[in-house]
Amino acid sequence: MKFLATIIFLIFFIYFCLSAPVMAANSEDINHLLQNNWCVSFLWKQCDLSKADLHGINLKDANLEGANLTGVNFQGADLNGANLSGANLTGANLEKVNLYRANINRANLTNANLTNTHLLETDLTLANLTNANLTNANLLEARLWGASLIGANLSSASLRGTNLEYANLANTNLSGADFHSFFFRGYKQKTNLSNANLEGAMIANTDLKGVIMGGTIMPDGSINK
Repeated sequence: MKFLATIIFLIFFIYFCLSAPVMAANSEDINHLLQNNWCVSFLWKQCDLSKADLHGINLKDANLEGANLTGVNFQGADLNGANLSGANLTGANLEKVNLYRANINRANLTNANLTNTHLLETDLTLANLTNANLTNANLLEARLWGASLIGANLSSASLRGTNLEYANLANTNLSGADFHSFFFRGYKQKTNLSNANLEGAMIANTDLKGVIMGGTIMPDGSINK
């Protein structure tokens, strides 16, 4: 009898696990964000905005630290100065989003769409951008120290003055990317690729003149000295 009861329990458990709907954003969390301009995750409480449609919204200086932003549509939104540190942005749509001086360090941006996104002076330290699409993205003076860009698409992206020290750019598409050092606001900021991993990267039509490349692993596997 006990054995039969166990079997019935397992059948019901499997049934409900397989048939349970995929939960999207928490409506209370969305309302809280819209009213207070913040929704963070901490200890016992997670901010769940997954798959929410927030396109074109004004979230300037919003605090979304550690939030679940998986699959969120932020297309065209203003996230100027926002705090997205430690957030999960896997598969999020950030096309044409303004992320000027935003804090996105340690965030997960795997498979995210950042096409034509403004990332000027953005902090992406240790961020995971594996397979992200950064075509035509503006990364002027952005900080990507130790970031993972494995398999990312950075074609035609602007990387002037960007800090990519210790970043992993293995198998990335850097075709036509702009790395030129330049004068900006009266001082010269050089693109830093020192100790970065470029093994297997596509660098067709990419000018690396003036870039700091001490210890960089080149596309062919050799180490630049």
